[in-house]
Amino acid sequence: MRRKLGLALTAGGLLLLGWLGITLWLGDPFTALYTRYEQRGLAERLTTVERHWRAAPAARRVRRGEPASARLRQQAIAFDRTLRNGKPIGRISIPKIGLQMVVVQGTTTADLERGPGHYDSASGRATELPGMGGVVAIAGHRTTYLEPFRHIDSLARGDRIQLKMPYGTFTYRVLAQQTVLPTDWSILRPRKFEELVLSACTPLYSASHRLIVYAKLVAASPPAA
Repeated sequence: MRRKLGLALTAGGLLLLGWLGITLWLGDPFTALYTRYEQRGLAERLTTVERHWRAAPAARRVRRGEPASARLRQQAIAFDRTLRNGKPIGRISIPKIGLQMVVVQGTTTADLERGPGHYDSASGRATELPGMGGVVAIAGHRTTYLEPFRHIDSLARGDRIQLKMPYGTFTYRVLAQQTVLPTDWSILRPRKFEELVLSACTPLYSASHRLIVYAKLVAASPPAA
């Protein structure tokens, strides 16, 4: 009886170690399934938003001699007024780490379980949208829930990050990285240029600090007709 109990405990221990190894290496499959399901729904809803936004009269309104940057800013402000927490706002692409996901509005626990989240007022500090000329901040998980920002620590100066919004596409180049405390809001201080700030917990499997990646806007264009 003792021998059988010992074998069962050993087998259970090996299974647990194996499961932990899989989770550490490949990520939690259960939370990944949930986020993948949510991302599909978000992508469908965002496609509808993109279609409606581009067909709206406001999206076609162009003043004579108006710079493209001014038009994109107007579009960003108008789009910002339509946003609600948990709704899809755009798509983030980081070729260096193979990331392509839908970004949601907000950084609550529920928001970040669905994908990378844009800092709004409910996040503690409201940030702007691409094209508005200020700081655009997005948070994401490094472990569990498809761990979208797991490898942002590998981003180096010059690496490209793209945000595709219903009203335009915005390309940023990485400037630097920094590790800060969760209470350090200086990461969102205004610059003389539009800046993208990516935020994630660090080290892995800990929330003691935040890993921050800073990137500068280098190109912006309206959506294709």
